Amino acid sequence: MKAELRNFIIKNNLIADCQKLLLAVSGGPDSLAMLDLFYKLKKELNLKIAVAHLDHMFREASKSEAEFVEKFTKNRNIDFFSKRVNLPAIIKKNDLSAEAAAREERFKFFKEIILSNNLDLLALAHHRDDQAETVLLNLFRGAGLNGLSGIQPAAEFKGIKIIHPMLNFSKKEIIYYCAENNLEPCFDSSNQKNIYSRNVIRNEIFPVVEAKINSNTREVIARSSKLLAAENEFLQQQALKRYKKIVKNESCNQIIIDLNQFKNIDQVLQRRIYRLIYDRLNDNLDDLYLDHIFEIEKLIGDTKTGRGVDIASGIRVEISYSNLIFLKKDKLKEGLINKTKIGLEKEIKIDKDRSLKTEIVESTDFSISDNPQQAAFDYDKLQLPLYIRNRKDGDKFKPLGMRGNKKVKDILIDKKIPKYKRSQLLLVVDAEENIIWLAPYKISDDYKITQATDKVLILELKYN
Repeated sequence: MKAELRNFIIKNNLIADCQKLLLAVSGGPDSLAMLDLFYKLKKELNLKIAVAHLDHMFREASKSEAEFVEKFTKNRNIDFFSKRVNLPAIIKKNDLSAEAAAREERFKFFKEIILSNNLDLLALAHHRDDQAETVLLNLFRGAGLNGLSGIQPAAEFKGIKIIHPMLNFSKKEIIYYCAENNLEPCFDSSNQKNIYSRNVIRNEIFPVVEAKINSNTREVIARSSKLLAAENEFLQQQALKRYKKIVKNESCNQIIIDLNQFKNIDQVLQRRIYRLIYDRLNDNLDDLYLDHIFEIEKLIGDTKTGRGVDIASGIRVEISYSNLIFLKKDKLKEGLINKTKIGLEKEIKIDKDRSLKTEIVESTDFSISDNPQQAAFDYDKLQLPLYIRNRKDGDKFKPLGMRGNKKVKDILIDKKIPKYKRSQLLLVVDAEENIIWLAPYKISDDYKITQATDKVLILELKYN
């Protein structure tokens, strides 16, 4: 097994540029075998290893299991990190499933260790039987090729680089290795209870299939997952190429793609692009289901601008003219301000990104600027003080050069301002709530500069 593990690591390039490896060890056969194998290979692989153990406090035996792992590592002079977490209390408080809560706490713990101790990778002990169970579980949950590809040798989750070096070994091989090397691992009694979906597959479904259809079912499924993973990777690369051609703007809060070009892409790749975008905004694919994909497709089927749908993890999808916009809903709250009084001859900070500079000059000293963020007004026509605020429903004024009033909403539509940006725009109003400037797009005709103007108020919207 030592030679096979080494070959698997080399073949899949699992520890390139890795000097310090963190092993997640529960004390069970899988993780204990992994720890023993890496301990024997660490000089050959030029690796430093450390061990992390999280006590979930689910069972009475969990404390003694933590002590067992600690003793095992200290006898071999391996750095050991442990933590106790009252998972039953966390589950009750946050209304989470046991599996979801355990995973969340584990990776929070692993990330803390990796960041604070300058470690490079996390190794998990999933094996070939786990692979088969994962593929079947994903199939029952309605997964596509990505889910049916199962566990990959290398992955990333919540910013942690992960390797799965034990995927080539069956559970039987691991149990045999532990016995041959006198490792005496702990055995989790809850694995025999069919209270989790994975246990039902392991304890009830596989025994029937192996007895009546194919005795090598787990190996066959694991082998099939490798073929599906190769096909999945090919399609993923094709989707990424298409994405790079249609993306207009990408940030950590928002991604905009060309809707017209997107419509010409095959639906198979379109759905992969949805997932790719969601992953980039959310850092993982958690909580994104096929129903969310259908909602986006329904939205695109009726391409009326301004429409949108909320999908998962606070992400919203909107159509704005020829753009398909994916954004974090928290971003919609950015740019919202309380009504603020403007001090003349000063520069006031509006928010972390914007400020407003004011200046009063004699008309004889004034010249028109080509700065689109700047506007000028007849000072004597203004009802002071001035205020700055976001727009409200029903806002209207007479834009420069027009005879009558026009709704602010209609001006923004004419200028094709995306709907999610409209609530963040700024209006400068006077003491009687008359709009003098829709910044930075339109000024009011009522306060324009004329030959009779003596003093000029200059306002400049500045972006930090």
